[in-house]
Amino acid sequence: MTPAPPLLRPSPVATPPEPLVGTLIHRSSIVSAGRDDRALRRAAERGELVRVAPGTYVAATAWSRASPEQRHAVVVRATVARSSADLVVSHRSALAVHGFPLLAPMPSRTHVIHRARRTTQTTSLVVRHGAPLADEEVGSVDGLRVVRPLRAATDTARLDDLRSSVVALDHGLRQGAFDDAALRAAVEGAPLVGRRRALLALDLADASSESPGESLSRVVMVEIGVPLPQLQKEFWDRRGFIGRVDFWWPGLGVVGEFDGAMKYFELARRSGRSLDQVKIEEKKREDRIRALPEVSGFARWDWSTVNDPRQLALTLADAGVMPVASRR
Repeated sequence: MTPAPPLLRPSPVATPPEPLVGTLIHRSSIVSAGRDDRALRRAAERGELVRVAPGTYVAATAWSRASPEQRHAVVVRATVARSSADLVVSHRSALAVHGFPLLAPMPSRTHVIHRARRTTQTTSLVVRHGAPLADEEVGSVDGLRVVRPLRAATDTARLDDLRSSVVALDHGLRQGAFDDAALRAAVEGAPLVGRRRALLALDLADASSESPGESLSRVVMVEIGVPLPQLQKEFWDRRGFIGRVDFWWPGLGVVGEFDGAMKYFELARRSGRSLDQVKIEEKKREDRIRALPEVSGFARWDWSTVNDPRQLALTLADAGVMPVASRR
Protein backbone atom coordinates (compact mmCIF):
# COMPACT_ATOMS: atom_id res chain seq x y z
CA MET A 1 0.00 0.00 0.00
CA THR A 2 1.49 3.31 -1.06
CA PRO A 3 0.91 6.71 0.55
CA ALA A 4 -0.24 9.86 -1.17
CA PRO A 5 0.71 10.03 -4.88
CA PRO A 6 3.40 12.76 -4.63
CA LEU A 7 5.50 10.58 -2.34
CA LEU A 8 6.13 7.75 -4.79
CA ARG A 9 5.51 9.39 -8.14
CA PRO A 10 8.50 8.45 -10.37
CA SER A 11 10.43 11.04 -12.34
CA PRO A 12 9.09 11.46 -15.89
CA VAL A 13 12.46 10.82 -17.55
CA ALA A 14 14.48 7.64 -17.30
CA THR A 15 17.89 8.21 -15.73
CA PRO A 16 20.64 5.58 -15.90
CA PRO A 17 22.15 4.51 -12.58
CA GLU A 18 25.33 6.20 -11.45
CA PRO A 19 28.01 4.61 -13.68
CA LEU A 20 31.08 2.81 -12.42
CA VAL A 21 33.05 3.83 -15.49
CA GLY A 22 35.47 5.94 -13.50
CA THR A 23 36.48 2.95 -11.42
CA LEU A 24 37.53 0.75 -14.36
CA ILE A 25 41.21 -0.14 -14.29
CA HIS A 26 42.71 -1.45 -17.52
CA ARG A 27 45.84 -3.61 -17.56
CA SER A 28 46.80 -2.08 -20.93
CA SER A 29 46.91 1.40 -19.37
CA ILE A 30 49.16 0.17 -16.59
CA VAL A 31 51.55 -1.50 -19.03
CA SER A 32 51.63 1.42 -21.46
CA ALA A 33 52.61 3.66 -18.56
CA GLY A 34 55.63 1.43 -17.96
CA ARG A 35 54.33 0.03 -14.67
CA ASP A 36 54.26 -3.56 -13.45
CA ASP A 37 50.82 -5.09 -13.93
CA ARG A 38 51.42 -7.82 -11.36
CA ALA A 39 50.13 -5.45 -8.70
CA LEU A 40 46.67 -5.75 -10.29
CA ARG A 41 46.62 -9.52 -9.87
CA ARG A 42 47.86 -9.26 -6.30
CA ALA A 43 45.19 -6.66 -5.47
CA ALA A 44 42.55 -8.98 -6.96
CA GLU A 45 43.87 -11.88 -4.89
CA ARG A 46 43.58 -9.74 -1.76
CA GLY A 47 39.97 -8.88 -2.65
CA GLU A 48 40.69 -5.21 -3.29
CA LEU A 49 39.87 -5.44 -7.00
CA VAL A 50 37.29 -7.45 -8.96
CA ARG A 51 38.15 -8.75 -12.43
CA VAL A 52 35.17 -7.88 -14.66
CA ALA A 53 36.73 -8.87 -17.99
CA PRO A 54 40.12 -10.07 -19.19
CA GLY A 55 42.57 -7.29 -18.34
CA THR A 56 39.95 -5.06 -16.72
CA TYR A 57 39.30 -4.56 -13.01
CA VAL A 58 37.05 -2.48 -10.77
CA ALA A 59 37.44 -1.47 -7.14
CA ALA A 60 35.83 -4.06 -4.87
CA THR A 61 34.18 -1.37 -2.74
CA ALA A 62 32.42 0.14 -5.77
CA TRP A 63 31.46 -3.32 -7.02
CA SER A 64 29.88 -4.27 -3.71
CA ARG A 65 27.66 -1.17 -3.78
CA ALA A 66 26.49 -1.70 -7.36
CA SER A 67 23.18 -3.29 -8.32
CA PRO A 68 23.18 -6.40 -10.52
CA GLU A 69 22.18 -4.23 -13.49
CA GLN A 70 25.04 -1.80 -12.83
CA ARG A 71 27.47 -4.70 -12.60
CA HIS A 72 26.33 -6.09 -15.92
CA ALA A 73 26.66 -2.62 -17.48
CA VAL A 74 30.27 -2.47 -16.26
CA VAL A 75 31.00 -5.92 -17.68
CA VAL A 76 29.42 -4.81 -20.97
CA ARG A 77 31.61 -1.73 -21.18
CA ALA A 78 34.77 -3.64 -20.30
CA THR A 79 33.99 -6.39 -22.82
CA VAL A 80 33.14 -4.11 -25.74
CA ALA A 81 36.25 -2.00 -25.11
CA ARG A 82 38.40 -5.04 -25.92
CA SER A 83 36.99 -5.34 -29.46
CA SER A 84 37.93 -3.31 -32.52
CA ALA A 85 34.81 -4.42 -34.42
CA ASP A 86 31.83 -2.18 -35.19
CA LEU A 87 29.73 -3.27 -32.22
CA VAL A 88 26.64 -1.65 -30.72
CA VAL A 89 25.42 -2.88 -27.32
CA SER A 90 21.95 -4.38 -27.67
CA HIS A 91 19.11 -6.40 -26.15
CA ARG A 92 19.10 -6.81 -22.32
CA SER A 93 22.69 -5.56 -22.16
CA ALA A 94 21.56 -2.26 -23.66
CA LEU A 95 18.66 -2.07 -21.20
CA ALA A 96 21.11 -2.46 -18.31
CA VAL A 97 23.28 0.34 -19.69
CA HIS A 98 20.18 2.56 -19.98
CA GLY A 99 19.31 1.89 -16.34
CA PHE A 100 16.34 -0.44 -16.88
CA PRO A 101 15.61 -3.04 -14.19
CA LEU A 102 16.30 -6.63 -15.25
CA LEU A 103 14.99 -9.81 -13.74
CA ALA A 104 17.56 -12.23 -12.38
CA PRO A 105 19.63 -13.85 -13.57
CA MET A 106 21.60 -11.16 -15.36
CA PRO A 107 22.76 -11.96 -18.91
CA SER A 108 25.79 -14.25 -18.78
CA ARG A 109 27.19 -12.66 -21.95
CA THR A 110 27.31 -9.19 -23.44
CA HIS A 111 24.78 -8.77 -26.26
CA VAL A 112 25.79 -6.61 -29.21
CA ILE A 113 24.69 -6.02 -32.78
CA HIS A 114 27.47 -6.43 -35.34
CA ARG A 115 26.19 -4.90 -38.54
CA ALA A 116 28.88 -6.59 -40.62
CA ARG A 117 27.47 -10.01 -39.71
CA ARG A 118 24.42 -11.78 -41.15
CA THR A 119 24.20 -14.52 -38.53
CA THR A 120 24.48 -14.65 -34.75
CA GLN A 121 27.78 -15.74 -33.21
CA THR A 122 28.11 -16.72 -29.55
CA THR A 123 31.38 -16.88 -27.64
CA SER A 124 32.12 -17.26 -23.95
CA LEU A 125 31.85 -13.49 -23.45
CA VAL A 126 29.75 -12.03 -26.27
CA VAL A 127 26.65 -12.73 -28.35
CA ARG A 128 27.09 -10.95 -31.69
CA HIS A 129 23.71 -10.53 -33.34
CA GLY A 130 23.74 -10.07 -37.09
CA ALA A 131 20.85 -7.70 -37.67
CA PRO A 132 19.96 -4.53 -39.57
CA LEU A 133 20.37 -1.41 -37.48
CA ALA A 134 19.47 2.11 -38.58
CA ASP A 135 21.68 5.00 -37.52
CA GLU A 136 18.78 6.65 -35.70
CA GLU A 137 18.46 3.54 -33.52
CA VAL A 138 21.97 4.05 -32.13
CA GLY A 139 22.77 6.33 -29.23
CA SER A 140 25.59 6.86 -26.75
CA VAL A 141 25.84 6.49 -22.97
CA ASP A 142 29.06 7.86 -21.52
CA GLY A 143 30.79 7.29 -24.85
CA LEU A 144 29.52 3.73 -25.25
CA ARG A 145 27.59 3.03 -28.45
CA VAL A 146 24.30 1.43 -27.49
CA VAL A 147 20.94 0.90 -29.19
CA ARG A 148 18.27 3.26 -27.98
CA PRO A 149 15.73 2.02 -25.41
CA LEU A 150 12.94 1.48 -27.97
CA ARG A 151 15.06 -0.88 -30.07
CA ALA A 152 16.50 -2.64 -27.01
CA ALA A 153 13.05 -3.20 -25.49
CA THR A 154 11.62 -4.41 -28.81
CA ASP A 155 14.40 -6.97 -29.33
CA THR A 156 14.12 -8.11 -25.71
CA ALA A 157 10.35 -8.60 -26.08
CA ARG A 158 10.89 -10.67 -29.24
CA LEU A 159 13.58 -12.97 -27.91
CA ASP A 160 13.28 -13.12 -24.10
CA ASP A 161 10.65 -14.69 -21.87
CA LEU A 162 7.40 -12.89 -21.12
CA ARG A 163 8.36 -12.02 -17.54
CA SER A 164 11.56 -10.18 -18.49
CA SER A 165 9.84 -8.49 -21.42
CA VAL A 166 6.91 -7.05 -19.46
CA VAL A 167 9.23 -5.75 -16.73
CA ALA A 168 11.27 -3.92 -19.38
CA LEU A 169 8.27 -2.58 -21.30
CA ASP A 170 6.49 -1.37 -18.16
CA HIS A 171 9.61 0.51 -17.04
CA GLY A 172 10.16 2.13 -20.43
CA LEU A 173 6.54 3.26 -20.70
CA ARG A 174 6.48 4.53 -17.11
CA GLN A 175 9.68 6.52 -17.46
CA GLY A 176 8.82 7.99 -20.86
CA ALA A 177 11.64 6.25 -22.73
CA PHE A 178 9.04 5.42 -25.40
CA ASP A 179 5.26 5.49 -25.71
CA ASP A 180 2.76 2.78 -26.53
CA ALA A 181 2.26 3.89 -30.14
CA ALA A 182 5.98 3.93 -30.92
CA LEU A 183 6.45 0.59 -29.19
CA ARG A 184 3.63 -1.06 -31.11
CA ALA A 185 4.92 0.29 -34.41
CA ALA A 186 8.41 -1.01 -33.62
CA VAL A 187 7.12 -4.47 -32.69
CA GLU A 188 4.86 -4.72 -35.73
CA GLY A 189 7.76 -3.67 -37.96
CA ALA A 190 10.24 -6.10 -36.38
CA PRO A 191 11.29 -9.42 -37.95
CA LEU A 192 8.73 -12.22 -37.76
CA VAL A 193 10.83 -14.25 -35.33
CA GLY A 194 9.39 -13.61 -31.89
CA ARG A 195 6.86 -11.03 -33.06
CA ARG A 196 3.86 -12.85 -31.57
CA ARG A 197 5.68 -13.12 -28.24
CA ALA A 198 6.48 -9.40 -28.33
CA LEU A 199 2.86 -8.49 -29.13
CA LEU A 200 1.68 -10.52 -26.13
CA ALA A 201 4.15 -8.67 -23.90
CA LEU A 202 2.96 -5.38 -25.36
CA ASP A 203 -0.68 -6.26 -24.64
CA LEU A 204 0.27 -6.82 -20.98
CA ALA A 205 2.54 -3.78 -20.65
CA ASP A 206 1.20 -0.92 -18.54
CA ALA A 207 2.83 2.39 -17.65
CA SER A 208 0.89 2.39 -14.37
CA SER A 209 2.99 -0.45 -13.00
CA GLU A 210 5.39 1.21 -10.56
CA SER A 211 8.00 -1.49 -9.91
CA PRO A 212 9.48 -4.67 -11.40
CA GLY A 213 7.75 -6.66 -8.67
CA GLU A 214 4.37 -5.30 -9.72
CA SER A 215 5.13 -6.06 -13.37
CA LEU A 216 6.21 -9.60 -12.61
CA SER A 217 3.13 -10.11 -10.41
CA ARG A 218 0.82 -9.35 -13.35
CA VAL A 219 2.59 -11.84 -15.60
CA VAL A 220 2.34 -14.54 -12.95
CA MET A 221 -1.36 -13.71 -12.54
CA VAL A 222 -1.79 -14.52 -16.23
CA GLU A 223 0.15 -17.76 -15.74
CA ILE A 224 -2.07 -18.91 -12.87
CA GLY A 225 -5.27 -17.80 -14.58
CA VAL A 226 -6.60 -15.14 -12.22
CA PRO A 227 -8.29 -12.02 -13.63
CA LEU A 228 -6.05 -9.03 -14.11
CA PRO A 229 -6.65 -6.19 -11.63
CA GLN A 230 -6.94 -2.44 -11.90
CA LEU A 231 -3.65 -0.72 -11.10
CA GLN A 232 -2.92 2.14 -8.68
CA LYS A 233 -6.41 2.45 -7.24
CA GLU A 234 -6.88 5.38 -4.84
CA PHE A 235 -8.99 4.97 -1.70
CA TRP A 236 -10.71 7.65 0.37
CA ASP A 237 -12.85 7.68 3.47
CA ARG A 238 -14.64 10.40 5.42
CA ARG A 239 -11.28 11.56 6.83
CA GLY A 240 -9.84 12.06 3.35
CA PHE A 241 -7.25 10.36 1.17
CA ILE A 242 -6.03 7.02 2.52
CA GLY A 243 -3.58 5.77 -0.07
CA ARG A 244 -3.02 4.24 -3.46
CA VAL A 245 -2.78 0.46 -3.71
CA ASP A 246 -0.91 -1.61 -6.29
CA PHE A 247 -3.81 -3.86 -7.35
CA TRP A 248 -7.60 -3.70 -7.08
CA TRP A 249 -10.18 -6.27 -8.21
CA PRO A 250 -13.37 -4.14 -8.17
CA GLY A 251 -15.72 -7.01 -8.95
CA LEU A 252 -14.32 -9.01 -6.04
CA GLY A 253 -13.60 -6.22 -3.59
CA VAL A 254 -10.00 -7.36 -3.15
CA VAL A 255 -6.88 -5.23 -2.69
CA GLY A 256 -3.43 -6.58 -3.60
CA GLU A 257 -0.04 -5.21 -2.57
CA PHE A 258 3.46 -6.19 -3.63
CA ASP A 259 5.99 -5.54 -0.86
CA GLY A 260 9.49 -5.37 -2.29
CA ALA A 261 12.53 -5.81 -0.08
CA MET A 262 13.34 -2.08 -0.14
CA LYS A 263 9.81 -0.71 -0.02
CA TYR A 264 9.72 0.46 3.59
CA PHE A 265 13.34 1.64 3.55
CA GLU A 266 12.58 3.78 0.50
CA LEU A 267 9.43 5.18 2.09
CA ALA A 268 11.41 6.08 5.20
CA ARG A 269 14.15 7.73 3.16
CA ARG A 270 11.76 9.82 1.08
CA SER A 271 9.51 10.88 3.97
CA GLY A 272 12.23 11.49 6.56
CA ARG A 273 10.51 9.18 9.03
CA SER A 274 11.99 6.21 10.86
CA LEU A 275 11.44 2.69 9.59
CA ASP A 276 9.24 1.90 12.59
CA GLN A 277 7.12 5.01 11.94
CA VAL A 278 6.67 4.03 8.31
CA LYS A 279 5.52 0.52 9.24
CA ILE A 280 3.06 1.89 11.79
CA GLU A 281 1.61 4.33 9.24
CA GLU A 282 1.35 1.56 6.65
CA LYS A 283 -0.60 -0.58 9.13
CA LYS A 284 -2.97 2.33 9.85
CA ARG A 285 -3.57 2.84 6.12
CA GLU A 286 -4.28 -0.84 5.63
CA ASP A 287 -6.74 -0.83 8.54
CA ARG A 288 -8.60 2.16 7.03
CA ILE A 289 -8.81 0.47 3.65
CA ARG A 290 -9.99 -2.82 5.15
CA ALA A 291 -12.76 -0.90 6.96
CA LEU A 292 -14.24 0.39 3.68
CA PRO A 293 -17.52 -1.32 2.75
CA GLU A 294 -16.33 -2.09 -0.79
CA VAL A 295 -13.25 -3.97 0.44
CA SER A 296 -13.77 -7.62 1.35
CA GLY A 297 -10.22 -8.98 1.02
CA PHE A 298 -6.61 -7.83 1.27
CA ALA A 299 -3.54 -9.72 0.00
CA ARG A 300 0.16 -8.93 0.42
CA TRP A 301 3.08 -10.77 -1.15
CA ASP A 302 6.81 -10.38 -1.72
CA TRP A 303 9.52 -11.56 -4.12
CA SER A 304 9.66 -15.10 -2.75
CA THR A 305 5.90 -15.46 -3.28
CA VAL A 306 5.74 -14.00 -6.77
CA ASN A 307 8.63 -16.23 -7.84
CA ASP A 308 6.56 -19.26 -6.82
CA PRO A 309 3.31 -19.12 -8.83
CA ARG A 310 1.66 -21.73 -6.61
CA GLN A 311 2.28 -19.58 -3.52
CA LEU A 312 0.91 -16.47 -5.22
CA ALA A 313 -2.18 -18.43 -6.28
CA LEU A 314 -2.74 -19.52 -2.67
CA THR A 315 -2.20 -15.99 -1.34
CA LEU A 316 -4.71 -14.52 -3.78
CA ALA A 317 -7.20 -17.34 -3.19
CA ASP A 318 -7.11 -16.68 0.56
CA ALA A 319 -8.15 -13.08 -0.18
CA GLY A 320 -10.89 -14.11 -2.61
CA VAL A 321 -9.19 -13.97 -6.04
CA MET A 322 -9.58 -17.36 -7.73
CA PRO A 323 -8.54 -18.58 -11.19
CA VAL A 324 -11.25 -17.83 -13.73
CA ALA A 325 -11.90 -21.53 -14.44
CA SER A 326 -12.39 -22.20 -10.72
CA ARG A 327 -15.29 -19.75 -10.51
CA ARG A 328 -17.32 -21.31 -13.32
